[in-house]
Amino acid sequence: MKNKPGWSIVILISSVHLALLLLAVMMLSTWFHTQTEETIGQRTCNDNRTLALQVTRSLNHFESGTKLNQEVELNRLCEKIDSITVPNGGFIIVINPQSAKILCCSPQKAIPVDFDPTSIKLKMLSQSLEEQVDLLRSVAPNNRHRHFDGRAEIAGREHFVSVEFLPKLHCIMMLGQPAKQSMTGLTSLIVNTRQLVFTATLLLGLVSICLIMTILNRSYLKSETITEGLESKVTQRESELLRTKNAVIFGLAKLAESRDNDTAEHLERIRSYVTILAKDVASKQEELDDEWVRNLGLASSLHDIGKVGVPDSILLKPGPLSMEERAVIELHTVIGGECLEAIQMRLGNNSFMHTAKQVAFFHHERWDGSGYPHGLKEEETPLTARIVAVADVYDALTSKRPYKTPFGHLESRAIIISGSGSQFDPEVVDAFLRHEDEFRKISQAQADIANRTVRKQFANSEELIKNITERTSENQSNL
Repeated sequence: MKNKPGWSIVILISSVHLALLLLAVMMLSTWFHTQTEETIGQRTCNDNRTLALQVTRSLNHFESGTKLNQEVELNRLCEKIDSITVPNGGFIIVINPQSAKILCCSPQKAIPVDFDPTSIKLKMLSQSLEEQVDLLRSVAPNNRHRHFDGRAEIAGREHFVSVEFLPKLHCIMMLGQPAKQSMTGLTSLIVNTRQLVFTATLLLGLVSICLIMTILNRSYLKSETITEGLESKVTQRESELLRTKNAVIFGLAKLAESRDNDTAEHLERIRSYVTILAKDVASKQEELDDEWVRNLGLASSLHDIGKVGVPDSILLKPGPLSMEERAVIELHTVIGGECLEAIQMRLGNNSFMHTAKQVAFFHHERWDGSGYPHGLKEEETPLTARIVAVADVYDALTSKRPYKTPFGHLESRAIIISGSGSQFDPEVVDAFLRHEDEFRKISQAQADIANRTVRKQFANSEELIKNITERTSENQSNL
């Protein structure tokens, strides 16, 4: 199956989307926890304030002219505080601001005996740690604010506290509830809610990713089907165009070859010879690819298309040509080259027409510069034309012509070897020698076809003579 190039990007984007969604949920949950904790703390402080006011009213009923630290009054104060129950395991302590000592505490185990009240730091719920104030400075007789609500760390634990100055008793009362106890239910609820929301978000994200990938997969498969259909149509159309092009080219080439009594097999042989040589040469040069080989094999069929401009009296002459007649027949290279060049100008930059033009113009040039029509020397002649030159001469040597009988492979081979470095490119001749067995098979197949044709013609001739003889005998008998 074809690779799906977009999947990695889709998975990456979906993963980032899911991660951002989870991060947003966690941040929202943290914010909610903070806000709720502050709200709960404020509510707890309000409860403390209400309870502290009730306790204050109760304690302020003491009417005494003696000092509070006297044993009798202290006992009465402690008895009164012991009778008060603070929610969530809270406590009430009374502190002497002058001596900074704890006068009484309820319950007694809530605060260690040696605890120093001066170490208590108070802070408002919305204040930072740097804005803490001392307990004894926060509420004092000369301070118009006789109470304080907030947080305090007492005996290593954080508490919600309310501090109240008792003017009649000249002391400070602090009522506190452990923050952990107050927030236990909330924390459990928030943790459970956070886990539930996190799990739901994760599942929703995974379902969304699966849904997106399913939709994309269906879209991809649908587009792939459409693409394959279009590719099939394009391939079919290209194949039809290629067959049409080949047929037109072959028809043009056959039109030219028919002028000198040659057959379609000649065009096929030339194409086969040229393709063999082109593949060998291209294997040793990186810049030459399979398209170059195909174009040259097809273009070789048009090497003699310029013969359509040569008069029959010269083209079909069975004997030797005069100097003037040879000059006329040599013009077929120019006629064919200019014809294909005109077509190329109409088509624009076309590699096939460029190759065909080179072949038509230069396939009769020679390696030593004595060829025609321009007398090009060595590599001045395009490689395409140098390859076609060897193939064309070999086919001409091994084929029957009006002015000669066909040569065998060995004789033709010897003639081509003798022309290496003078008529032919030595490298192309070397390629010919490496594949001479293939050339021999192709030329032998041509000879077999010619022999079968001759035998068929001879058999037809014998049959015709026999019929004539029989009719002659019948006529004589009738007479």
